[in-house]
Amino acid sequence: MDKNLLFALDIGTRSVVGMILKQHENGKYEILHKKMIEHEERSMLDGQIHHIPAVAKVIRTIKNQLEHEVGSLSKVCVAAAGRALKTVKGRSEKDLSLGDITSNEEVIHMELAAVQQAQYQLASLLDENSNLLYDCVGYSVLHYYLDEQEIGSFIGQQGNRASVEVIATFLPRVVVDSLMKALEEAGLEMEALTLEPIAAINVLIPPSMRKLNVALVDIGAGTSDIAITAQGTVIAYGMVPVAGDEITEAVSSEFLLDFPVAEQIKRSLTQESEIIYTDILGFPSKKVTSEVISTIAYSIDNLAVGITNEVLRLNGKAPQAIMLVGGGSLTPLLREKVAEKLTLPIERVAIRGLTAIQSLIPTLKEDGPELVTPVGIGIAAKENPVKYVTVSVNGKTIRLFQVKKLTIGDALIAGGADLSKLYGKPGMGLMVSVNGKVKMFKGKIGSAPTIEMNGVPCTLSNEILEGATIHYEPGNNGKDAEISIKDAIDDHSVKTLWVNGEAETFETHYYINEQRVCANTLLSDRDDCYYRFPSTLSDIFDLKKWSSETKNLDFTLFVDGKPLSLPTTITSTVHLNDLSVTLHTEWNDGDRLDYQRSEEEQVTLKHVTNALDLNLHQSCTIIFNEEELTLVRPLYTFYREEEKLCSDSVLHSQERLLMKKTNQQPFIFQDVFTEVELTLQPKPGESLILLKNGEKAGFQTEIQTGDQLLLKFEVLV
Repeated sequence: MDKNLLFALDIGTRSVVGMILKQHENGKYEILHKKMIEHEERSMLDGQIHHIPAVAKVIRTIKNQLEHEVGSLSKVCVAAAGRALKTVKGRSEKDLSLGDITSNEEVIHMELAAVQQAQYQLASLLDENSNLLYDCVGYSVLHYYLDEQEIGSFIGQQGNRASVEVIATFLPRVVVDSLMKALEEAGLEMEALTLEPIAAINVLIPPSMRKLNVALVDIGAGTSDIAITAQGTVIAYGMVPVAGDEITEAVSSEFLLDFPVAEQIKRSLTQESEIIYTDILGFPSKKVTSEVISTIAYSIDNLAVGITNEVLRLNGKAPQAIMLVGGGSLTPLLREKVAEKLTLPIERVAIRGLTAIQSLIPTLKEDGPELVTPVGIGIAAKENPVKYVTVSVNGKTIRLFQVKKLTIGDALIAGGADLSKLYGKPGMGLMVSVNGKVKMFKGKIGSAPTIEMNGVPCTLSNEILEGATIHYEPGNNGKDAEISIKDAIDDHSVKTLWVNGEAETFETHYYINEQRVCANTLLSDRDDCYYRFPSTLSDIFDLKKWSSETKNLDFTLFVDGKPLSLPTTITSTVHLNDLSVTLHTEWNDGDRLDYQRSEEEQVTLKHVTNALDLNLHQSCTIIFNEEELTLVRPLYTFYREEEKLCSDSVLHSQERLLMKKTNQQPFIFQDVFTEVELTLQPKPGESLILLKNGEKAGFQTEIQTGDQLLLKFEVLV
């Protein structure tokens, strides 16, 4: 075959289309020949070849027919069905309290971890008996979130939790493997491979247009395949299991028609004004086309809903425009309903045929949208063929399906690396209470992985090379937070106080869970700790176990066997820098503190008699010879054992005293002479005269306080 000729096959659910295209020197393509054959049995289902010999038979028939036109054919361009793709959302999170995100490499790691999480979700969604292996053929970031608020970038941001949400697309390896087997049985070799959605997009939406957010919908017989562009690339693929057959079945059901007849009527709805048919009961009928369309409007609406819901799921919002291709796109009113459900102007939804392919020279009379994908397969497979890249990851051979730039991250995922453990985990942090306030201390950040490709250090974002040897070692976990109470508080003070003339040093005191500890004691998670500096004189007195208060001591005596408690006190004086102060006074570095404490007060017998409210003596105060004189006679006598006590006798606590009471008698004149010494000398002939209040008295005359007493000598006549 001429080297400028391309043989392209579109192996669909209902039919297989073969084309011979010619590439001209100006880079444009021309369709030389086209053949289409429908499957005789359901050998294809949802893009997967279920009966390889049956599909190979159809391929062989088309190959033989085209060989009559161009000669021997040995190589062919094909596409893996887009309907076999699986699109799943994935999410990964990072606790920013353990460390902020500071590099794009960390962001890429989060994205790839989200892709791997999507891969795990895909595995959980599959039937437990399924042994299909899926390769990731692309992903795009849907959202970055900081504390559940959408954000543009994590770099330099501060918060509690970062998360990224991606949408990843996976293709089962068996799809490609079975496709290659069917070609082999038909005597063909795969020259180039692409994906059906990529094929249509490549010819209708060139890279220069992919900054626009456009959805391409290929509506076939059994499924509708969706691909979406934005930001210069294809961001998502999807499939809904409703398509042209949905409409055919509605026609068949409403008008009692055999499926092939219903298919013919469906195709004629856009060409004929009247529909003439015979139902399965043999009754002929004729209906206006608009009536038929009105009858199956609910089915058309279901198709539009299925397509638009998937577009919104994949894109997160209505795209800027919709392109419809495939035979099912010709369904009446479908274009209008899609525009309505996406709230797009009708001119933003278009059915595209061969004339929309800028690189194609129009030669066929046919220009239907059903031919876009076969043409796209030939052109895309030739210009942008999908390749397999084989690499070694830690000694394990990995084959990657290349529909985009493949990175080290893709290879690690395919090699089974657990990306959640690729970076060393941060060490455990500490949360403690310091003086009633919660403080967090982070553990050490885990280290990044060591990654090499062909012995050269690289990162997750580096593009992989064919045959590359990749080796990686996960990063080490960070150490748990370790901090002393002194370092955690960072408020250590040291001051000197002169106490009674001697310098003493005082430092900040630390407590953990109510126990005093040294400054270098390490904290544990959830410790309740506090610190304080002895800044007041009260703190100093507590440390030195001093007392500044007047102290009442317990002093008890037993008088005649009965207990008697006597109050006794100890007092102290406090001066700071020679000034009298209270214990609430704060002191400063270098201050002088003087403290004196009185001795215990002595207790005497007088304290006892006062407490008992006793008068120890009987007294009488008189005026004797014009001078005041007090006569005293004891009323009570106290003994400590055999010792007779006086008022000034010192007593001790717990001593036992005996109290004896003297019989009280009146004072007489004679008692005066026990207290005075007479110096009067009588003259010869004089006699002693005693007077009480001017009247004569004798030595036995009773006297009372206030009496005027006089003693003199007179000559008696």
